[in-house]
Amino acid sequence: MKKFSLAVLAMSVIAASGSALAVEAGKGQISFTGVINNDACSVEGSTGKEKAIAVDLGNISIKDLGTDTAPNAGRLSANDISLNINCNAGTKVSMTFDASKGSGVVDGKKVLKLTQGSNTAKNVGIAILDINGNVIDLTSGAATPAKIESTLNGGDATLTFAAAYVTTADPKTAVPGDGNATLPFTLHYE
Repeated sequence: MKKFSLAVLAMSVIAASGSALAVEAGKGQISFTGVINNDACSVEGSTGKEKAIAVDLGNISIKDLGTDTAPNAGRLSANDISLNINCNAGTKVSMTFDASKGSGVVDGKKVLKLTQGSNTAKNVGIAILDINGNVIDLTSGAATPAKIESTLNGGDATLTFAAAYVTTADPKTAVPGDGNATLPFTLHYE
């Protein structure tokens, strides 16, 4: 009987230690990340911490493009962009662009350079237009950045502008390809 009790006791100790090991092997940790901010305004449709906004300019033929000085002279007009900004009531908001921190500006032009890659279109850029269809000069840089302002309506605002692919040299020298670019923006509010 002593042998039986000793065997049961030994099995109990082994089982208990096996259970203890199973508990230890199941431990882990959850890490939470995020940012709590005090932004007076947010942009609808933006994604991620960097507030990225995707604009699809479509699939356009070179023959239909305007030029960097006359973007609407082509067969296709610019794509309108309306950014809905949600702000605290009474906030005045403006948006500035800084192309130098994105794709850059086409040398000697006021338009956004395309992101370079193996299949990037040549002698093509993206013109950013204000609400009146005038080209926004992206060469102004950080000291006096290109700016769009809006008046608020009950704490919300819509910043309206447009974008269009344009030729940046003699249209005969334009080469088709990818037309991707990035244009960082900053919201300023009072």
